[in-house]
Amino acid sequence: MKSSNAFGGTLLIFGLGILTGILIAPRKGEETRKILREQMEECCSKTCGFITEKTAEVRKQAEKYAKTLKKNMEEA
Repeated sequence: MKSSNAFGGTLLIFGLGILTGILIAPRKGEETRKILREQMEECCSKTCGFITEKTAEVRKQAEKYAKTLKKNMEEA
């Protein structure tokens, strides 16, 4: 088995374990869904912020590279 397949399988089993734990939890389903919704919203918000930040970094690097490339092309 390739290491990527083993890693994917491990993640799948881990996720199923978490899901099973949530479903068997001693809370009402409504409470559990509310908590999950709040956590998902927080996670999505953090992810969007991270993506926005990284996009800005990549844009800066691309602009820097383009300036350097343009300067080198003018010198050549």
